[in-house]
Amino acid sequence: ADGKPDFTGVYDFAGLRNPNPPALKAGAEKFRIVRAAERINGNTTITNGSDCNPLGIPQSFITPYPFQIIHTTKQLVMLFEYPNTFRIIPTDGRPHSEDPDPTFMGEGVAHWDGDTLVVDSIGFNDKTWLDPGGHVHSDQMHTIERFTRLTENQLKYEFVIDDPVMYSKPWGWDYVLVGHHDWEIIEYVCNENNKDIDHLVNGTK
Repeated sequence: ADGKPDFTGVYDFAGLRNPNPPALKAGAEKFRIVRAAERINGNTTITNGSDCNPLGIPQSFITPYPFQIIHTTKQLVMLFEYPNTFRIIPTDGRPHSEDPDPTFMGEGVAHWDGDTLVVDSIGFNDKTWLDPGGHVHSDQMHTIERFTRLTENQLKYEFVIDDPVMYSKPWGWDYVLVGHHDWEIIEYVCNENNKDIDHLVNGTK
């Protein structure tokens, strides 16, 4: 209705490149601790998401589970099948809150750069990973995400992470989100019938 691309649909990701960010001492040490704690008892792997908390950004897009975008002229709503979480991002050009409460998904606000939607997010806690490899961040992280429609069934997703506590300079990468018109996301209750909850270790992230 506003003449901009409509990103509404159900998507999954189409591959992943492993990053190699330039970590500061604090980032390198936390990454070492995370990797050391990933495997316990020989076979049990502890990863971000093992405790069923939200995966955060950008790792929420880097899972084998789909997510849904509901796009209106005033906001972008993202519904993530795993682990059953969401983002609500206003697209009316408003600024960030002066002091947002730290959350898993952060506080995002969006604006248009031509036909690309730019999502600017702050207000993260430090409890998530940036990728399945265990790269971490602080509560000072600031992210910029860019969504651009390539074809009817493809979105280009780009992001940049700026975290002066953990990394010596901003870094990021991009990949393609693939749309599926005949897919629906379903209910995912992460802890239902979880047989391995006793093996989870607190503080490994």
